[in-house]
Amino acid sequence: MAAWLDIIREGEDWTVVDTDRLGELVKGMPFPERQYPDLIYFAGHKSRIRALRSFLPQNNVTRKGANGLIRLHIDHKAINTDTPLMIAESSLCLQHNTGDTKWLRHATTKHRKYALSKAGGLSFAESIQEETKRQLVLPWTRVLCLFVESESDLKATQSLLQQPHRQLQVGSQVIRTSPEVIIIFNKNIHGPAIASPRYEKLRQIVEGGRITFLDLSSRSSLSDTIAFEPLWALISEKLQSVHAEDEIVCGRFSAFHLSALWNASVPVNGQLWKASPLDLLAQARIGFPQTEKKDEFLHEFLQSAMSSIKNSTVSEVLVEVVASAFLMNAYPPGMHGFPPSVVFTVLYEAHCKGISNCYPSGRLTERIRSRFVERFAELSVNRTSSSIRKDALGQFHRQGGNLYSTTTCFVCLFRPPEHMLPCTHALCDTCVAIFGKFEPSRAYQVEIVQCPICERKCKMTIRQLPPTKRPIILSLDGGGVRGLIQLGLLCALEKRIGLPIALLPDLCAGTSVGKYNPGALSEIDIFINGTSTTNCFLKFPSLARKIFRRDCRNPILRYTHWLASAFNLTTHGLYDSRKLSKTLQEAINPARRIFDVPTVNPSGCRVAVVASRTSDGKACAMANYRGVGRNAAPAAYDFVAPNDNQEELHLLEAVLPGLGPFQDGGVRANNPLSIALRESSVVWPAAERHDLLLSVGTGWSSVIHESSSAWRSRIREGALPRLLRALMFSPSMDGKQSYFEALNYLPRLSKPDIFRLDHEIHGPIPELDDINSLEKILKMNFAVSDSLVRAVLATAMFFFELDENPVRSHDSFQCRGSILCARPGAFSILQRVLVEFPAARFQTSHGCDLGNVSALNCCTHCGYFRKPVAFPVASLGERVSIEIISGSHCDRIGGFPTSIQKLLDSQQAFAPFGRADHLVLEWPRHRQCSCHNGKRRQVQFSDRTSLSKKRRL
Repeated sequence: MAAWLDIIREGEDWTVVDTDRLGELVKGMPFPERQYPDLIYFAGHKSRIRALRSFLPQNNVTRKGANGLIRLHIDHKAINTDTPLMIAESSLCLQHNTGDTKWLRHATTKHRKYALSKAGGLSFAESIQEETKRQLVLPWTRVLCLFVESESDLKATQSLLQQPHRQLQVGSQVIRTSPEVIIIFNKNIHGPAIASPRYEKLRQIVEGGRITFLDLSSRSSLSDTIAFEPLWALISEKLQSVHAEDEIVCGRFSAFHLSALWNASVPVNGQLWKASPLDLLAQARIGFPQTEKKDEFLHEFLQSAMSSIKNSTVSEVLVEVVASAFLMNAYPPGMHGFPPSVVFTVLYEAHCKGISNCYPSGRLTERIRSRFVERFAELSVNRTSSSIRKDALGQFHRQGGNLYSTTTCFVCLFRPPEHMLPCTHALCDTCVAIFGKFEPSRAYQVEIVQCPICERKCKMTIRQLPPTKRPIILSLDGGGVRGLIQLGLLCALEKRIGLPIALLPDLCAGTSVGKYNPGALSEIDIFINGTSTTNCFLKFPSLARKIFRRDCRNPILRYTHWLASAFNLTTHGLYDSRKLSKTLQEAINPARRIFDVPTVNPSGCRVAVVASRTSDGKACAMANYRGVGRNAAPAAYDFVAPNDNQEELHLLEAVLPGLGPFQDGGVRANNPLSIALRESSVVWPAAERHDLLLSVGTGWSSVIHESSSAWRSRIREGALPRLLRALMFSPSMDGKQSYFEALNYLPRLSKPDIFRLDHEIHGPIPELDDINSLEKILKMNFAVSDSLVRAVLATAMFFFELDENPVRSHDSFQCRGSILCARPGAFSILQRVLVEFPAARFQTSHGCDLGNVSALNCCTHCGYFRKPVAFPVASLGERVSIEIISGSHCDRIGGFPTSIQKLLDSQQAFAPFGRADHLVLEWPRHRQCSCHNGKRRQVQFSDRTSLSKKRRL
């Protein structure tokens, strides 16, 4: 079916329908990434059909059926050439047979509809047809052929040409003006047509005089093939002229790029009559993450780098470093070759001018522009922008350039760093993907073998969040000696899931140590030091006894102790700060900084420590990451990010108040749940929400304190005791109360994904420094609920990715993909799953059986797990889930519920302008089992996505 665009009326509203005919033709081309099609538009009546039959003898252009407003054909004789020919065709005047609802009804999931706003002037039906041709088709048309056979055709031609069509621009530079117009006559309307003054008026209407009149009236008696030979020769001549102009302004697009830009060209909100110029560069940049701090990053880089410049040679290398960074950001593999000078002007010129006054190095902006254009000319399949960037960084470092920073990723200059290498150079997640090597046997484990800046050898593995999965968040309450309860609960959970707790979360937030609240000490020991949960549990009592040894034991000072516990009013509190500092230094190396290479460990977990500011008590988060999505939006807490390397906090400063401008985080956020949720949205803005959030408490008690005597009751009900109780049991100090308060502000759909792990204490709850309660806590039997264990094993451990584009089959789409394991040690994880889910099976939320949960899908040598599955969905926008079921138990895997379209977007299945991380072969992803000895082993599954398969973006 050749129908491309149509107009339908639904009640009082009019709608443009795009049948995706252009996309179908592009997919049918053998090499759409390297073919540059030309679009010719034929408009007329009988002469148009005759011309089409002569040009496209293999196309049945006159067959009966749904026509729509505009049809689109392809010349099958030239489909294998570099310049295939596509011909759009329609009537020239008003059509009355548009909106064939019969063929629209059977393919609603395939078509895109755009509601239109009404406009005055001509009758709306005629106006909307004309504007659809003018605004949606003419901007992409290279040659416009108008077949004039009557006075009405002449009026329609004049009406179509006298109003401007939408302009295509790169930035502010127009790359396509009016198409070449050919007006064809097959019969004289009023004497010599071409000499008529009315046609001279048409010459003035068409911009630049790009109009040619072709009189074929004397050839009307010939066969169609012979009669239209002059027209075909003229079209070929016009196309050669157009190609020459396109080469100058970089206005030619591959079939992939043409299809993508066409989809973006349909005006939103139905503004067909007021369509603004289409900025092709802006459309191609959609999906490339940017930061509001680009000027700050560039300024910091130049400030750091120029301090090491000793001669003019290094200054030239500095220009090379900046230009190559811009090139890597502007032209990833697969990007259209927009004019490099224009790209620089649009994306980078303002930033260079903003910092050029601070660095008088002689026309800095123009020098960077010139180098940017030079390096663009070198781009090829073997000479990529990332290889040019790596060479520039290495050259600069070898000549003494200093590129150390913890606030800017100096590899790209566009994002904050997230990981530090042993050489103290920091990388963002995007640069990790560009310069790292993905381990095929582990899902989204990236190995860094060499620093891209100094070329120093290293071996570090970084765990990244899969794009189709959402983060797992762990929130740890503070609670003094009751932190032992928290460790006991984590030990119980670790035993049930068969996986170290350090490997479970993607983000962990805990409250700072303080003088009364060693909650974050467990977090640091487990996630930064790499200590096992069991060892932390066993050594905690000894550490607590050292920390909570009071200087004064007088019971009269009990309320004073509460007050000091909350506000740290005295210099040393009730404890010897020197002994406290010495005790913590035994657990934490005082030389370590929070954003330092020792914080990068195999667990790959991001860690945030919550403290509070001594000046105003505001909560502050200090972390071993920076967060790509962080902006200037106000928050209820501050994220402490140093302005330079000297301000970078030591780890001991983050967890021990008194060494810096911070105090115990428990006085402001004893349960950092809300902070953890916001930080998750900052680190993974595309995830939108979490997969699972686990809040771990430090014990609770239902016992209500009662006074046995009147005088004690009066003291207890005094103003100061009531104030202190209100403080101690407020959401700021009471972790359980804070948890319930946070639930009030979460969407209803998010609540099933949140669990509270806590333990009831029989009798009064121990005070924060009650070291006598440690023995009692050690004897407690800690347990976790079965529902939590099943949720962790399903949601945290498994996720799904598509292996190919969904295939349309009758009234549904067939989806093929793989269920993968998100954590190492898949074989042991599967064993625990089968314990908690006897006879477990995968199935969709619609009841489609996907097979057993079986170790047969796991390689016993390297632990790589992959289960290929297939299931149908009614539409790409339909929400679906994949679940693990066992009897009456049912838990979804990570990333669900979601739609197939969302999965395609997350995997960047359609990225015709390249990916920000330069991973050109990510779709379809090649999956394989590769064991530690480098040999590929034959396991029980096969790979449907072989490299020989044609890649479609």
